[in-house]
Amino acid sequence: MERTKERNIWEVLQSFQIWPERIEKKGKVYKVYSQGRVYACKETSVRKGNKLHALFSFLYYKGFYRFVPVFPANTGQYAVYKDHKLYYLMPWLEGVKRQADSGHTVKMFRELARLHFLTSRDLKIEKERIREHFEKTSLQWKREIAFLDKWIERCEQKWYMSPFEWGFVRYYNEFRNAYHYALYTLEQWKIKIEEERKWRSVLLHGSLSPDHFLTDDQGYGYFINFERSRFGAPYQDLLPFFSEVLRTWPAQHDDCLNWLKSYIKNFPFTDAEMLLFKSYFSQPGYIIRLLNRYETRRVANHELVYSKLLEQEYWRLKNTEYVISRLESQKNKEEGGI
Repeated sequence: MERTKERNIWEVLQSFQIWPERIEKKGKVYKVYSQGRVYACKETSVRKGNKLHALFSFLYYKGFYRFVPVFPANTGQYAVYKDHKLYYLMPWLEGVKRQADSGHTVKMFRELARLHFLTSRDLKIEKERIREHFEKTSLQWKREIAFLDKWIERCEQKWYMSPFEWGFVRYYNEFRNAYHYALYTLEQWKIKIEEERKWRSVLLHGSLSPDHFLTDDQGYGYFINFERSRFGAPYQDLLPFFSEVLRTWPAQHDDCLNWLKSYIKNFPFTDAEMLLFKSYFSQPGYIIRLLNRYETRRVANHELVYSKLLEQEYWRLKNTEYVISRLESQKNKEEGGI
């Protein structure tokens, strides 16, 4: 630990009336030993840290307690300012485990659903706002489809294509089909939300991950890292998590379905929310970002590196397709009364 940083931590801890015996750096957290107790001190930016006091007060008011508590300093504030940074203090839970197994993640989604349920509020939405969102989003996706079409035309005009270009030609139709499904589902969302004329706003965790959900020896789970928390639509917590999880080898990701089922059981989607979730979930914008990187960022072993990345994005597409197909199959069974 740098001397300046260590000195800052010591001075910050005095604001919590804690005189440390030993401090250890553990990733982004400082583990503090003092008088037989162990604490976790974390550094954050001023922008993120300023809202902690209001956030935790709001969660207590709403009856959600499944987060690691933050101690107030002797000023009554939940964070201490030092050298353009904010620091906050929590108990170090020795019995806590960071688990990657599916059961742990099911618990995380169940508690996320409780967080969303307790903080949800219904808001009216005007037709003009619906139309604006639909037109802006669909126009952007159509532009991305046109970008794919230009890429395929350019590739097919070449006598000799690079390995990356060969891979793109092979996968092009499947990426394009995913875009068409996303656009179709977005249109269905527009019809449904115009009927419902309302949407739900919830408090988002903002950085959903098994590493940010700690489980103690009794099996109770607690969220940490609310620094990116904000209000938004429920799917905004789910999509980044699933997108990252599915960026792996091709597989039947039934775990993802079980996690989603655990969430929906405790906080059911409205019809419009499910349609919007499926639309954004299926839209493969990551292939556009990869094509742009391939053209603008040269790296060593360029073709090999980007061909592997293309393969990974294709696997993500197929894994997402599997989850979407299972959701559609479940929907068809429910509508058929089976």
